[in-house]
Amino acid sequence: MFTDLKYALRMLAKAPAFTIIAILTLALGIGANSAIFSVIDTVLLRPLPFPQPNQLISVWSKVTNESEKETGSFLDYTDIRDQSQMIDSLFAYTRGAAVLGKGDDSHQVLGLAVMSDIFRVLDTRPFLGRTFTREEERADSYVVVLTYEAWKRYFNSDPEIVGKQVLLSLRPYTVIGVMPAGFHYPIGVPCEYFQPLQPLVPDAVKDRGSHFLRFVGRLKDGANVKQASAEVAAIAARLEKEYPDTNTARSYYVIPLHEDLVGDVRPALLTVLAAVFFVLLIACANVANLLLARATQRRREIAIRTALGASRARIVRQLLAEGFILALIGAVGGLLLAWWGIDLLRLFGPADVPRLDETQINSLVIVFTLGAAVFSTLLFAMLPALQVSRPNVNESLQEGDRGAVGPESHRLRALLVIAQVALSMLLLAGAGLLIKSFGNLRNTNPGFDPTRVTMIDLSLPRSKYSDPLKQREFFGRLGPKLRELPGVDSAGGAMPLPFSNNDRASSFWISGRPDPGVGNHPNASHLTINGDYFRAMQIPLLAGRTFSPRDNKDSVLVVMVNEAFVRKFFNGGNAIGEHILLDRDSVREPNHQKQTALEIVGVVGNTRHESLAIEPIPEFYVPFEQDPDRRIHIVLRTSLEKLSGLEAAARNAVHEVDSEVYFPGLTPLQQLIGTTLAQPRFNMMLLGCFAAVAMILAAIGIYGVIAYTVAQRTKEIGIRMALGAQKIDMMTMIMRQSFAIIGIGLLAGIFGALAVTRLMSSLLYGVSAHDLSIYAIVTIILSGAALIATYFPARRAMAVDPMVALRYE
Repeated sequence: MFTDLKYALRMLAKAPAFTIIAILTLALGIGANSAIFSVIDTVLLRPLPFPQPNQLISVWSKVTNESEKETGSFLDYTDIRDQSQMIDSLFAYTRGAAVLGKGDDSHQVLGLAVMSDIFRVLDTRPFLGRTFTREEERADSYVVVLTYEAWKRYFNSDPEIVGKQVLLSLRPYTVIGVMPAGFHYPIGVPCEYFQPLQPLVPDAVKDRGSHFLRFVGRLKDGANVKQASAEVAAIAARLEKEYPDTNTARSYYVIPLHEDLVGDVRPALLTVLAAVFFVLLIACANVANLLLARATQRRREIAIRTALGASRARIVRQLLAEGFILALIGAVGGLLLAWWGIDLLRLFGPADVPRLDETQINSLVIVFTLGAAVFSTLLFAMLPALQVSRPNVNESLQEGDRGAVGPESHRLRALLVIAQVALSMLLLAGAGLLIKSFGNLRNTNPGFDPTRVTMIDLSLPRSKYSDPLKQREFFGRLGPKLRELPGVDSAGGAMPLPFSNNDRASSFWISGRPDPGVGNHPNASHLTINGDYFRAMQIPLLAGRTFSPRDNKDSVLVVMVNEAFVRKFFNGGNAIGEHILLDRDSVREPNHQKQTALEIVGVVGNTRHESLAIEPIPEFYVPFEQDPDRRIHIVLRTSLEKLSGLEAAARNAVHEVDSEVYFPGLTPLQQLIGTTLAQPRFNMMLLGCFAAVAMILAAIGIYGVIAYTVAQRTKEIGIRMALGAQKIDMMTMIMRQSFAIIGIGLLAGIFGALAVTRLMSSLLYGVSAHDLSIYAIVTIILSGAALIATYFPARRAMAVDPMVALRYE
């Protein structure tokens, strides 16, 4: 074998152009596969970075006839935790944000309000100090555990940090611990601190109808997900009977934590992996054609070796050795391309792909790359080796170096071209569907005009603004100041704002209709509106009126609804003057009766809230004066091109009201919408790039085959022209025969795409997987590329001089 490799190296060195083209082609195909596999390995295959990760689970709530993956209440959490025999430990958490420090030295930090069981579930000990206990959860104590990164960034790795006090949203907290480096939870979400849940939301934890928590747990040894899910469902059924007002039709179920994290991105990643595999197949077909042409030219050499006693297996081994060297060097080049590609994926990849920032070249990726090299060798080197390793010795020696090409060689090369065209067609069709889908998303009307609208996510510190009167006073003073700023046309606010990654829903009933009971009441999105929100967002008023200053805490309670609300609950009729009975939070608002009647005074157009891909859902709006909150997303519609001056002016306006309130800066509303497009844009760009590479490789392959065919048929062309054939006839003949092969590839690709693109349906928006316009456009593009690749070799056939060709032959 060593002798074969030495001889293969000498032979490849004698043909540097062939060797370089083959290596670059393989490096491109192998490198793309290695880069995408590294992402697949990190996101889908690699276990979570916690001890015994297969025991980690998520517990989600679901409501009959509504979406799954609903959050749960604190009291449901404690019941499931205490009653389950399959779950060893369970914690509940909600995400939060706080302002670290005070004044100019303050920073906004993200963290978790969480139960102490998190550290037991994730089986992680602190790097410094300790974690909080269950006693500290229940007590009115304010303690915090920092992440390692926050400890380094904000406290300069102070080894004496444990026991010191820090300000979080103007409240002193005692640092009791620092988690170790590399500890991250939630996976893929920024988190800089952990604080006990109950002291932060003392009212919400007493209300079984307040569903705002996510549950994560660890199974006991010997338990499995199916058993745990059945047990949790049984507990939920008991809770439904015991608490019908809050738990009717509500169940809970269990899924593996890893599956919960990667479930949304799995289809896209597997689609991209299939795409790069097709690119590798096309690259292999290209190199196989190159090897076949080169091996055909070496028929005399192979015939001599056969005449001297070399067996067919010996010749095949020699040719495979050459292919293996090409693939091995291509794999090394592929690893270099993958290393560069991974940096690009981390830089441009969407933020919602979990653990993407951990992607790197590791031992498994190297093994995969070597496996791809071996696979490539067998794929592109074996067929040419078998094809030329059984020559007719006498015929090959008589033909000399030019070598006669048999029909088997022509058929094999034609099949390789057909495969390349078909695979390119499949990739281009997939890319075309994603491009049209992305275009549909971008052109989807969100229900408002985000142009020149900027947002301030303003959150008042709980320690200072827990009283609704103070909340009304602060925002009541701030509103006029913002509206008076130069360049501001209108100002308002909403909580939650569309595309802000926040949501709030409340249950209700229509006044005057038979009441099925609180547990059976429907839900709708619940938004609190401040100022000229509808004018600032340019949400159209369809009926009635908008809120006015007279809609205050002392007036009749009013509500506005959207068109989807009217369509669903009033059959599209007139809703003005009707009343909805809002199920009030009896813990958060103990002075309110259980249900509060709100008069519908206006109907506005639909808006999309979570994503452009999700259809508008029923929403209702209440005025801030009647439903105040500490946090609100302020929106400013401006006439300014640049926001730098406006940001400073808005900061001054906020600090004129209260200098201790943290100003987070301005965020253009179009930027918020853009974040929801990151994943489909990433899918489109990746598949589009790979489809373009595939088309280029296929065009190169077509060019090579036609050019080789013209060279081999020089004598035939010369004879035809000597007998009177015109140059245009020769070109037409070559083009016609070439497009017969290309046409077969196009048809095969179309049928293959129709079958395969069905699997992409979950990635598409507003376009069918069988969209005929996309297939027509892609066919034209690929045919055009094939036409260009065929034209130049065919034109060479026109330039054949009959006398020169016959004399040469």
